Amino acid sequence: MGEPIFIPSVFFKVLAVAFVVAVAGIVGVILIAGSITTLDLAGILISMIIIAYIVHLWIYYGRRSREEE
Repeated sequence: MGEPIFIPSVFFKVLAVAFVVAVAGIVGVILIAGSITTLDLAGILISMIIIAYIVHLWIYYGRRSREEE
């Protein structure tokens, strides 16, 4: 208990990288398919936030486990 489940400094850095990757993916899909729907955009943005949260926890706990060794 007492472990943080949200570390803002790490999360916002990861979110910035995820945003760049998502925008590149959206541009790639538009170039390949020619169009993208609003539902696709919503799904990409929601997935981006969830993936950024999971990666920020992975980074945080990975750093913490290295410090304990």
